[in-house]
Amino acid sequence: MASLFDRYQKEKRLKKNAQKVKAQTQKSPQQTAAKSDLNVSNALTVIRLSHEGRGVARDALGKTMFISGALPGEEVTAQVTQSRSKYNNAVISTLHKASDDRVEPPCPHFEQCGGCNLQHFQHSAQIAFKQSVITEHLQRANIIDEQTQHAAPIGSAPYGYRRKARLGVTRTKSQGLVLGFRERNSKRLTTIQQCPILVPQLQPLVGELQSLLPRLRGQGHIGHIELIAEAQQANIILRITQPLHEGDQRTWFDWAEQLGVRLIIASTMHAQQSEEREIADSENDLPERLHYEQLYPVSSETPQFSYTLGELTIHFNASDFLQVNQEVNQQMVSQALNWLNLSGSEQVLDLFCGFGNFTLPLAQYAKRVVGIEGVASQVAQGTVNAKANSLNNITFLCTDLNKPIANFSWAKEKFDVVLLDPPRAGAEEICSQLSHLGAQKILYVSCNPITLARDAAILKEQGYQLTKYGMLDMFPQTAHMESMALFTRVSS
Repeated sequence: MASLFDRYQKEKRLKKNAQKVKAQTQKSPQQTAAKSDLNVSNALTVIRLSHEGRGVARDALGKTMFISGALPGEEVTAQVTQSRSKYNNAVISTLHKASDDRVEPPCPHFEQCGGCNLQHFQHSAQIAFKQSVITEHLQRANIIDEQTQHAAPIGSAPYGYRRKARLGVTRTKSQGLVLGFRERNSKRLTTIQQCPILVPQLQPLVGELQSLLPRLRGQGHIGHIELIAEAQQANIILRITQPLHEGDQRTWFDWAEQLGVRLIIASTMHAQQSEEREIADSENDLPERLHYEQLYPVSSETPQFSYTLGELTIHFNASDFLQVNQEVNQQMVSQALNWLNLSGSEQVLDLFCGFGNFTLPLAQYAKRVVGIEGVASQVAQGTVNAKANSLNNITFLCTDLNKPIANFSWAKEKFDVVLLDPPRAGAEEICSQLSHLGAQKILYVSCNPITLARDAAILKEQGYQLTKYGMLDMFPQTAHMESMALFTRVSS
């Protein structure tokens, strides 16, 4: 006869099994389908592209499907890779009917690399898609009216446009040493042998680096490798986590000399002076800074880089933000000057000015320009650029633009024109405070149509009307887009 303890254990097991069965039977149809859908393909017609460049379709039950690699009008069988309550993520398993805009990607790494997700999409169709995304966001925010002008897009060559790129370096058990970019939808690196979006002078360096790295003793001490192109010079910045071995230093030197590239070593050091910190850094922390040393050609000076904008020569440092598409950058600045149509009497405020990409050209046509930037090193570089270009009507100031601006001395002045070029998060707080500056024109350069629409609605409440806007195709072959929007004051 079973003991009381045995009977108790049996009843406990029976009760637990009953609860498990009940829970399974009470699962919603969506939850049950979520598990089975991972092994089911569906015949679908792609309706449109999502804002990040995936095909959008609906399955037989009306559930939204986001299909990587699919284009509008295509008929596909899609394999679900992830099921959510309101949508599924999927990839193409069979392409039954291709879009007329589908092209063969020229890059052999297209399927794995996460850098470009639209190489299979005709470039002209990419531009039309990006324009429609910006317009859609502005229309949803009720910003566009019958008087708003839609400017022609600004673009460049679809390939060979990128003048700055960062290659990751790591070592894995399965692949060994890996030099490349992140895989699509992953943090892992995938090996890259070539990259057709790089400017021509940088493209051969990828293959050369792949041949060089296995010969190094300290290959495990390389964090990443940055490529930067100037008009007459290709540059490589080698980020190291440990000092170079003497033999490796000689190997790098000979390699750079043979290829005629400038080689710069970046290593870590701690900031000791608070004024060297970025505004965003905590006052209680000593942030890591990178110390740059030029290995070839040998030089004791801090390495700098430059590009031209018309008659201006603009210098920048290795850690500075740079617009990677020089052709689009030149057109973007020219369009800004054209839209603002400065007469020479204006007081201009340039927010998020960096080292002066807009500030310096504006100063050629305005009475005075005040450039505001949150990174102290870029403020210093902007001041140097102004002096080097004999522009004495510019003042660069370091200000944390995440804080209310009313208490800053420059915000108590009046300005005729405000230009702002914020990061992807936009300038929500800034836009809510702009009206008291008295500007008749506000030019907003955006890298995120969502935050542009949000901030445009705030400017509308402040008494500004969207006069014109246009798309800037800074990153062909990707779904990323920039835009320019001009607002004029219509009420006090």
